[in-house]
Amino acid sequence: MSATNSVRRRAGGKRRAAHEEAHGGQWKIAYADFVTAMMAFFLVMWLVSSATETQRAVIAKYFSTTSIFDLPKGNGVLDGGKSVMAGAEAKTERLTPSGRGGSPDTHTAETTRATAAPNESAEANKERLERQRFEAMKAELEHIVQQGALHDLASNLRIELTPEGLRIQIFDRDGEPMFATGDATPTPRLARILGVISEVLQTVRNGVIIAGHTDAQPLQRGSYSNWELSAERANAARRELEADGLAPDRMVRVEGLAAIDPLLPQTPLDPRNRRIAVTVLRSDVEAQLRQHASPPADPSP
Repeated sequence: MSATNSVRRRAGGKRRAAHEEAHGGQWKIAYADFVTAMMAFFLVMWLVSSATETQRAVIAKYFSTTSIFDLPKGNGVLDGGKSVMAGAEAKTERLTPSGRGGSPDTHTAETTRATAAPNESAEANKERLERQRFEAMKAELEHIVQQGALHDLASNLRIELTPEGLRIQIFDRDGEPMFATGDATPTPRLARILGVISEVLQTVRNGVIIAGHTDAQPLQRGSYSNWELSAERANAARRELEADGLAPDRMVRVEGLAAIDPLLPQTPLDPRNRRIAVTVLRSDVEAQLRQHASPPADPSP
């Protein structure tokens, strides 16, 4: 009887040892996976918490694209650099300055067809991508104005999307003029703003319109009126942009509008009506303007 019990005890001991050897190390692997996942989770939470509101909005746009091909490559958007500008275009082109003052056109017809949604035409896809690029450029400029190099000049700037494209308005405020009274020489304040704008505009290839505006105060200088003054100020802004690297052939129109298009119509003498408007044009709008500006071809004899 005792011999039988002894055999049973030995058999039971062998079964428990085999069971422990089979399952003794698996919990360590599971625990290591859990710790790794928690580290990754807290890293993501820290990165998100360190991003600005503008950067979060741009990052959210990346994950709301309609095609997996529209998702950008890792460009380091959380460091506040120019990668914020890339938006959904990172797959086809990096928005970095080129010799012509804009990104090279690498968007071929094949790429357009490959990245379009199933029921989306090539033209509609092109318009969608351009709209996203404009939205990203607006977000980048707003970030610069709110937290970047132009933070102290935020009250002198207005950035908005219009049917023509992206419009950047630089206006006077009391004690903060962009030009001296009755003069067309840019102040250091305006030169600084235009330098930053030029750098951002060099990330795209779209054409640009520059318009000069004055308030309704008549200019008493013989035949020299607000029309001449606004035109000279627009040209001065153009020269500043080109001196800072913007290609001259990007200019579609430079015009002086005097006081006919006030920013604040109810208060025509408000200093904010004295302004420079820089409009980055949509591709179709630019094509129409350039076509109408071109002289008609001479008929064949």
